[in-house]
Amino acid sequence: MGRSLVVALLSVFALLTSCAADVPTSEWRELSLPAAGARILALTPVDGGLLAIGSVPGPEGRAPAAWTTADGSDWRTVAVEPHSPYAFQTELISVGIGDRIVVLGQAFGGAHSNPRMTSWSGTPTALVEHPQAMELFGGPHAIAVNAAATLGATDLLVGQWDGASGRYGAAVWTSTDGVHWDRQADDPALAAPPGELTGASGVATGPAGFVVAGNTLRGSALFPLTWTSPDGRTWQRIDLPGQDSVATRVGCDGTGCVLFGQTITAPPQLLCWPTTTSSPTTGPSGATVEVSQVLLRDPQVFTTVRIDGTAHLMTTNRDCTAWHDLALPVAAAQARLGILAGALLVATSDDATASRLWLRRTDAPA
Repeated sequence: MGRSLVVALLSVFALLTSCAADVPTSEWRELSLPAAGARILALTPVDGGLLAIGSVPGPEGRAPAAWTTADGSDWRTVAVEPHSPYAFQTELISVGIGDRIVVLGQAFGGAHSNPRMTSWSGTPTALVEHPQAMELFGGPHAIAVNAAATLGATDLLVGQWDGASGRYGAAVWTSTDGVHWDRQADDPALAAPPGELTGASGVATGPAGFVVAGNTLRGSALFPLTWTSPDGRTWQRIDLPGQDSVATRVGCDGTGCVLFGQTITAPPQLLCWPTTTSSPTTGPSGATVEVSQVLLRDPQVFTTVRIDGTAHLMTTNRDCTAWHDLALPVAAAQARLGILAGALLVATSDDATASRLWLRRTDAPA
């Protein structure tokens, strides 16, 4: 075989190998996006299917968008009505479903490109943005607003705030109508006590009401926490077993909740708490680990997680045993999961790009 032919064959092999990472696995079927250039940042159950929220290309970069579907193929556009200047360029990032739908939006702007949060509420057919005073979510005391949830007629946002005590800590914002919000930044159960700095990352609703995942920094050590509240106003702090770790996401159903997080020692490792009194079980590790989402569907727990910059879809048993990496159709930086009747719907994306949408029957082999 001549040298030139060998070089040509090697070039072809290299090209095929480089393309292989983008070839979807056979269990997944790619579907059309609900709109051109759509980026789906959350999927959540609604009557008859799923609500997808995110953004589409807009005059100032991105514009808010939302859709509903019963099967992942046929989509209905949810009307969005922005009012404040940043709402027109926001991406919808977190959603809660109760007596109404409440949505948290995020844009970046100003001299320092800080997050500009927006709040929305409505129904599966229309979402309206409700402008808020600048220092309700932002301003010199703002740290973060991270996630939304709704329980009955009470809407909740969780994050961190620099409270009147002068120590930043976990905070919540509540609303009884989806329009007017009150901030609780100095509740003794939430705020940082002397010698600590608390933070709240994720929220869900379960039998105990609202359940928040978070942590506290005590000295130089991080400890995992959770808070529960039946109404969003009275809170109980629960110290989770373990140290040098944080709880970042929680998933709940009608029987209970499961918390996920990670160690902060090198290399960081995924953690799962099946109950608030159980020691966490350990999962995969990497140079970087970030939990994005937790969904409970008995007998399994699904979680989307980013390890070393690549999205993974993990499953465990309800007791956090039997970790399994369910191969995604393509390599991507982010993944969001929704569960339909008899199928998994996944939106994958690389940072700041449009999503790709995939469907997998739940009876497909792992």
